[in-house]
Amino acid sequence: MRILFTFGMLLWASLSYAQLSLTPSRIFASGINVRAEVTPAASINDTARLGYSRFNVQGIIPIRGGAGVKFHNFNLRKIDVEINQMFLAINAGYRMPNFSFDKNDQGIYTVSAAITGIHASLRDKIWVYAVGLGVSETEDLFSFSKARPYGVGGAVRVRIAGLRTQWFYGGAVVFEPGRITPIPIGGINARIAKNTRLTLILPLQASIAQKVSKQTWLEAGIAAGGFNAGYLTPNLNPNAIRLAYRQGKASFTVNYSPVKPVQLSFEAGMTGLRTLKTMRAGDVLEKFTINSSPFMAVSCYFNLSKSVLDSRGFGSIL
Repeated sequence: MRILFTFGMLLWASLSYAQLSLTPSRIFASGINVRAEVTPAASINDTARLGYSRFNVQGIIPIRGGAGVKFHNFNLRKIDVEINQMFLAINAGYRMPNFSFDKNDQGIYTVSAAITGIHASLRDKIWVYAVGLGVSETEDLFSFSKARPYGVGGAVRVRIAGLRTQWFYGGAVVFEPGRITPIPIGGINARIAKNTRLTLILPLQASIAQKVSKQTWLEAGIAAGGFNAGYLTPNLNPNAIRLAYRQGKASFTVNYSPVKPVQLSFEAGMTGLRTLKTMRAGDVLEKFTINSSPFMAVSCYFNLSKSVLDSRGFGSIL
């Protein structure tokens, strides 16, 4: 069941790009994850600086699943064994961009929901799919008439190459206000040494994980991410009604499980390749380059119950 960690990584890569915030090893288990992240202020230009903080709560709920045997055309030679499982991921979050020139910074509220699932059979092999929808707006814009939703849909196929290696391919489409972005996905998940696993998810993420004890494992990686949110910026650009933020990050994470249902994670690293755009009706009004900055994050995950496809199989990384 170790290969199924790959599936969570695939969905997380595309969905996090669209702000849906699914966590790699927890997509296929019912549970709650609480996370806080802080990025200190860095220079935008000679006179302005931008800091960033974020808090979110995410819940995963299994909604349908099962296993069965099918006979195609009542032919015993065409027997097929299938496993299906669907989950609902609900995310609520709060972001606070801190502009040095604006004492009335606006918090950004995010609410999203996604359906994720897996279909595995002898005939069709292994498929993972996801579709989600959300909104990310300030308080002034967080209403049915003003909010502009974003979404994502996609699927990947997984192929097994021996007991230690899996590779995959597929794609996703991210829908943001004013923009549609196709994301081809391809990569590999492989055990490269004892207790060490390499995961490449192109073009969004690469990581290497090392298990050091039954309760502790370490992870280092790079990833792309960002958000697109409604935001009124009279002191930055009076015509803008949205902010689009993109970044790359390199991080090191310590994961520790003091008791079986609980996992604590401590992450730190550097952000880079940071851009901030002010937008209106899909048009870019201004684009700013933000200097690199360190960041840190802490999270606590509670595994609440087991599903047909349990997190102890899907979440095992080594």
